[in-house]
Amino acid sequence: MKGLVEAYRALSDVYLKGSWIGEAVKRNGVLQQGKTAFRLVHSVVEHEFLYEYRISQLVEKAPKSAVKVLLKMGMCLSDEFDLPDHAVVSAVVETAKQVGKGGVCGFINALLRRYVTEGKTLLPSDDVQRLSVLSNRPVWLVKRYKAELGDAAEGRLTERLSVKTHVRPSFAFGKDALRLALSERNVGFEETDHGFFIGEVGAISDLLSEGKATVMSHSSIEVCENLPYAGGAILDLCAAPGGKSVYLAEKYKAEVIACDVYEHRVELIAKYAARMMVNTVRPTLWDSRLPMEGKRGAFQSVLLDAPCSGFGSLGSNPDVVLNRTESDLDDIVLTQKQLLSVACDYVAPGGALTYATCSDLPSEDERVVSSVLENRRDFIIEKQAYTDPRAGGGECYYYAVLRKK
Repeated sequence: MKGLVEAYRALSDVYLKGSWIGEAVKRNGVLQQGKTAFRLVHSVVEHEFLYEYRISQLVEKAPKSAVKVLLKMGMCLSDEFDLPDHAVVSAVVETAKQVGKGGVCGFINALLRRYVTEGKTLLPSDDVQRLSVLSNRPVWLVKRYKAELGDAAEGRLTERLSVKTHVRPSFAFGKDALRLALSERNVGFEETDHGFFIGEVGAISDLLSEGKATVMSHSSIEVCENLPYAGGAILDLCAAPGGKSVYLAEKYKAEVIACDVYEHRVELIAKYAARMMVNTVRPTLWDSRLPMEGKRGAFQSVLLDAPCSGFGSLGSNPDVVLNRTESDLDDIVLTQKQLLSVACDYVAPGGALTYATCSDLPSEDERVVSSVLENRRDFIIEKQAYTDPRAGGGECYYYAVLRKK
């Protein structure tokens, strides 16, 4: 079975070294092994809490982390792939030998055989723990959703949506040209208001490298489309990697001051703008928690795409929940409030500030806005909404348009 060794190494980086899944996949050559290996890595992480629970029920003593990785691979191959169970067991045992874990082959063989006969239906009886394993979120986060969303929490947590890759054309290339290019290359697509959902981006890699198209989530575009613009430069705070900055610069033919606190992320903005051949984005190294001298009331349009938990984008970033703690979330909320408070000062009278996150937790969204506006009576909430994950490719973003009186 091709790519299992590479998948194991990528998953080991995720679980044992704390690597982000995207970095681990690239570093270990998973992409070169085909769709199965890539899908396996993501599927294992997407079922992390379920497989942890089932392993705990099938063994008295928890195996070492490296062995758990192999077991989770076998469970996932058996559950999510159309493969005979005996072939799955044999493939994982062979992978164990290839990665230097030959001494545990007997244990892996026995446990996976037991899994396919009696482990596939194991679920907790406790309501919170059951939601944890079904939603692939830690127990503390399930409790947080239930506290903040009430009766709507279970539906939100257990909703399963396919995550789709969304591409948009550059404004210069145009949607018709991209549609034609997709058709000519026999790339299946689903058309949206601003681009296309496609299954594979490899077929248009040349268009991406030439800046004729770019990968940009449908929800991100919706945030940009709801940003009011009345002329002048746009201030984009926490802007890396630069997708929204470039979109706004293209759409409005405007100068966009794109700020980020880290130099390497500012470089990402510059590279993104250069690839898309947009020369009105101004990558700027700045800590957006601090006020810029001389910029008070200087902008009619400000965007704050705030750092957040990422819980609204778990479909494309399933590893977000692996290491996040409740204290991390509390720190994030404090930072969001600080950033929003400072951002308000940049808005000119009559201008607008758009606050956005890729989280679907009210504590990061409308509660942050309400908290800050308690001390900013010069602003009103003109609009606030969550993007529809069904229409948006599986992701849920929040945005609020705040108008300065």
